[in-house]
Amino acid sequence: MQNHDKSLSASFAVESNLFALPIPASIKIRQKIRPLLFRLLHPLHLYFNRASRRTRVAGLALRVEPQVFDPGRHFSSKILARYLMQLDLADRRLLDIGTGSGIIGIIAAQKGATVAAVDINPAAAQLAAVNAQALQVAEKMRVLCGDLFAPIQDALPFDWIVFNPPFFPRPTTRALEAAYHAGEDYATIGRFLQKAKNFLAPAGRILLILSSDMNLFELQAMFDRQNYRVAHCEIKPHLFEQFYLVQLCSVQD
Repeated sequence: MQNHDKSLSASFAVESNLFALPIPASIKIRQKIRPLLFRLLHPLHLYFNRASRRTRVAGLALRVEPQVFDPGRHFSSKILARYLMQLDLADRRLLDIGTGSGIIGIIAAQKGATVAAVDINPAAAQLAAVNAQALQVAEKMRVLCGDLFAPIQDALPFDWIVFNPPFFPRPTTRALEAAYHAGEDYATIGRFLQKAKNFLAPAGRILLILSSDMNLFELQAMFDRQNYRVAHCEIKPHLFEQFYLVQLCSVQD
């Protein structure tokens, strides 16, 4: 389901008490009607998602496939893409985990970063490579297939590690579900946090986009256990949920 971008206009920054600010009442009300609305629109989603097609995100034309997470139909991808476009990435090394169609890695490469992009879904890895080639950034963007950091053999650490993680603590049974389901107790995010510090430069940052649909206090506890601190966070109220663009760094930084 496509939404207008007007709701992106309300954003502000916080440096502490990451999830202490209340969710606006208007979003809470819309959350109650969302399940019914989504059930009504689900047949349309299946119809339009039945074949390869083109979509546009952050001004870029991408090919999308039915078996790959579609950034054109998910608010999180659009918000993360626009945020990334504001960062100075020239001559930086960036790792895009869960690349999907490749939109985040492609934007980073266009902004001058050297990119490694990873997805556990073979169809996604193949699609990201096709989109990188079509948008003329293939020389700056390597696409790898594997689980989180498993295929990364780089000797040099990364200045940025970007992850649009799965939002729901449910088990995964199919390749596409890995984009939505993080396993019980957000196991995928936990494994990501445990390994990420081994690939992060000393002054590097992890960039996550989280949602008010998630158990944010459980995620904050994960950050604490894995010795990360929130260096910066921007909160983006949206139609049915509130998004959090979170920069993490090691507690030593």
